[in-house]
Amino acid sequence: MIALSLDDGVAIVTLDRAAARNALPTAAWQMLAQVVAGVPDTARAVVIASRVPGIFSAGADLADLARLIDDVPARAAFRRAMADAMEAVRARPMPVVAWVDGGCFGAGVALALACDLIVASPAARFAIPPARLGIGYPAPDVARLAARVGEGQAARLLFTAAPVDAVEALRIGLADLIADGADTARMIAQNDARALHLLKRTLRDASAPGLDSAFEASFSSPAFTAGVARYRRTP
Repeated sequence: MIALSLDDGVAIVTLDRAAARNALPTAAWQMLAQVVAGVPDTARAVVIASRVPGIFSAGADLADLARLIDDVPARAAFRRAMADAMEAVRARPMPVVAWVDGGCFGAGVALALACDLIVASPAARFAIPPARLGIGYPAPDVARLAARVGEGQAARLLFTAAPVDAVEALRIGLADLIADGADTARMIAQNDARALHLLKRTLRDASAPGLDSAFEASFSSPAFTAGVARYRRTP
């Protein structure tokens, strides 16, 4: 259902539940959190992708959610499992890329929003349809959506539940680029791991303590020394 592989500095987390179009039940969100937390620190980038052609994720599994009508305690368990998966993604110190090739719906969009970069293929389509189902959307995911696209576009996506294609997603800021997500992750992985970690920390919170000293200390890194040496050798 959720698999992890490594390829030359890139950790590849794949969703593979073809029969349900990568719709994820509570147990799968728990598994996703564990798999992402298990990405080795030696990886310089992570890409979350699908092995199922034409779909990134159909979101949460409606067959699993149906039991929440009567099983009240399970509602909080589902919410926590989903939140734990998102936080596991956000907690990785290296950049995380969502590679959306095909449909990305509901909780699948929330998963993409937890990543640092959302790379869409030309075939990508995004929609957030909980309003059609009579339910809400987790507050942290709404906040991340609004931070990305602004309150107006977030309202459009949430209130209409209408899909947008890759070009429109790029225009409103839901996607960061239209490209191959694996290629993007490999490009990231060519760079220095410690620099990537520092840049990610700075992007997340530029007022966090210790960033100024970390920036200054980076000039003593072996990567900077090697880079200066290469520059001096360049004709």
